[in-house]
Amino acid sequence: MAKLSIPIFWRVRKHLYTLEGRKCLECGRAHFPPKNSCPYCGSTKLVEYYPPKKGKLLVWTKLYETCDDRSAYRPIYIGLLQLGELRVVLPLTDIHDEGKLKPGIDVELVLRRYIEDGDTGLIYYGLKARPIF
Repeated sequence: MAKLSIPIFWRVRKHLYTLEGRKCLECGRAHFPPKNSCPYCGSTKLVEYYPPKKGKLLVWTKLYETCDDRSAYRPIYIGLLQLGELRVVLPLTDIHDEGKLKPGIDVELVLRRYIEDGDTGLIYYGLKARPIF
């Protein structure tokens, strides 16, 4: 996650903490991040959609190379998740045994620290997915 200024971070906080998406009233499909029109049918008749806090891990990967400000968190696990009607990509957390990570396992969303903006700056938090073993 790139460093965000305080005003920008404040504007996107709802998306970082709740995964607020939109659901189309015309075609019935949900999408994230929220847009002003449906990416599937083009309709502007949308309502807020919040996916469930639990879902399934579809696939995952492990990153060894990261930018300098994330080096303390290496390796970083990233997963494609199915949360209700949405598919989202989120970091995975609390991985103690990589051998247990398999497609189809249950995951839950948890709030975790992402990055610190220097020694005296903001601490950025956001949602990560934790496997349920």
